[in-house]
Amino acid sequence: MKVFKTITIWVMISLIIQMAGLFYLNNFLLASDNVVKSKKVVNSENTKPDVEVKIPEDAKDINVSYDAKYVAYYANEKLYVINNQTGKTDNVSFTDGAKVSFYKWLPDRDRMLIAEKNSGKLSLSYYDVKKDQKDSISKITMADSESEVVDIKIAPLPNVIYIKVANSTNTNSIYWINIMKDKKKIETKSSNIGRIEVLPHADKMVYESATYKKVYVTGMENSLSFSGVDQTCLLGVDSEDQVYIGKVNSDGKVSQIYYGTVKQSTSNWQTINLTSSVKKSDLFVAENGKLYINDNLKATFTEVKTGKITNYKGVFLEIYNNGIASINDGVLVKTVLN
Repeated sequence: MKVFKTITIWVMISLIIQMAGLFYLNNFLLASDNVVKSKKVVNSENTKPDVEVKIPEDAKDINVSYDAKYVAYYANEKLYVINNQTGKTDNVSFTDGAKVSFYKWLPDRDRMLIAEKNSGKLSLSYYDVKKDQKDSISKITMADSESEVVDIKIAPLPNVIYIKVANSTNTNSIYWINIMKDKKKIETKSSNIGRIEVLPHADKMVYESATYKKVYVTGMENSLSFSGVDQTCLLGVDSEDQVYIGKVNSDGKVSQIYYGTVKQSTSNWQTINLTSSVKKSDLFVAENGKLYINDNLKATFTEVKTGKITNYKGVFLEIYNNGIASINDGVLVKTVLN
């Protein structure tokens, strides 16, 4: 009886410790500071930030947060973060000798993941913009000193991070980190990897093989293939875990788009036929599943299914929740999507 009671006590202590750790990670490290509210958008005209935010000519890796409240860029070996509503600018600090290899805004909050490189070692940190606080997540030893992080993807529900690293041998390595800071290297069908995406509600990465011109999913043996289609490319993933894949023609452009979930047979996926072939880089998948075609020359964003056109000013930067970010005469411009 005493043995049973002792075992029970230790099991309870173990559970309490684990739950406390998960509570901290979920409510502090990965918690959202925002209350989600429904709001009807009634004005679709071009709108500027609350203050004029100038972007210097030497700025690199310019990115806006999920709601475009913040914009960040890298210049003079410093990472600058600007609040578009107040104009307040913060400089993210780094350890001696470390340089930014890559950074990524989280898809649902005003925080970012930052990959720092120092002597061939990669340090991944979590930066809270509102608190101006940076916390270390993990360290990874890369393949060689020339390796660089080229992409980071976050799956919110399973709380996992995928890191794509470009090595000096023209190969790629993929690293996985979970909420408990466990890490591992992911095995892929090809060492020459193109675009990567993750499913928001499942611990699966979708990726292109630049060698085979096919799209694969981790944990699945065969590629996501379609009858009569030789080459495909990955276009994106929406908030419902639907994957969007393009049929690539001999000219390298996309003429058809297939979408569905990885749980379905691809024979049951939906098909969208484009009126004319489009460069892959001009096709965008929004979180709500809407497909858009960007025309840099006309400065227009066209929704594929409805044909609705949104005009923006300047040079296209990226899309954010319900909007387009662009740079016009060195100033950040936000435009609400029609």
